[in-house]
Amino acid sequence: MALQGLRGGTGTTSLLAALAESLTRAGHNVLCIDLDPRNQLRLHFNHPWQDDSGWAVAERADAAWHEMAFSLGDRLTFLPYGCEEGIAEPLEPDWREVAHVWSQRLAQLDPQRYDWILIDIPNHSALPRQMRNLASLWLTVVNADAACHALLAKHPIGVDEYLLINRFSPRSLLQNDLLAVWQRRHADWLVPCSIHQDEAMFEALAHKRSVLGHRSDSLASRDVQRLAAWLQTRGTAS
Repeated sequence: MALQGLRGGTGTTSLLAALAESLTRAGHNVLCIDLDPRNQLRLHFNHPWQDDSGWAVAERADAAWHEMAFSLGDRLTFLPYGCEEGIAEPLEPDWREVAHVWSQRLAQLDPQRYDWILIDIPNHSALPRQMRNLASLWLTVVNADAACHALLAKHPIGVDEYLLINRFSPRSLLQNDLLAVWQRRHADWLVPCSIHQDEAMFEALAHKRSVLGHRSDSLASRDVQRLAAWLQTRGTAS
């Protein structure tokens, strides 16, 4: 499954980390892959800030990409993007080549090793459609705001793609209005559970943990667990 924000700042990476932990708590083996050059997924797993190792660095060093994966307990594995020391801004990759390479790599993985593979796809308007071949399920993460509403008007929703509302505030009249509009326009593609706005989600990153690891009793944590249950139901059905 791939997660990608419709625009920047929708909270996709935080959501992916929380979802990964929720699935592992449900007894699944999960691999998280960060394809975002910002290399921030690792921060949600308490990975040392100074350690810039990752699959992109391994490629440039002619090393094995899978050797850059890190295990957290028995069920969760994450693979950072990586960043070469001294480079403040990573070079923009050739996304067609990234899609091709990762399609091959994912096909080579042992299907008995992982129940779920979660891929953090960067927000990028020029990403080719080939990236869609990386995952059998695609979650496009949106916020109920005017910017996402405008972008949705021109966003072609693909096969096995769903819209997931993150940071929803029921106190906001605008957000409730947009939710009502999206439920009418995108009823077949809208995930039936939204992730509510919750300060615990922001606190979690400050503690370098997922929101479930930080505060499992928070509203956002319960929402993520409902999302994980919905995904497991879809996985069983397929």
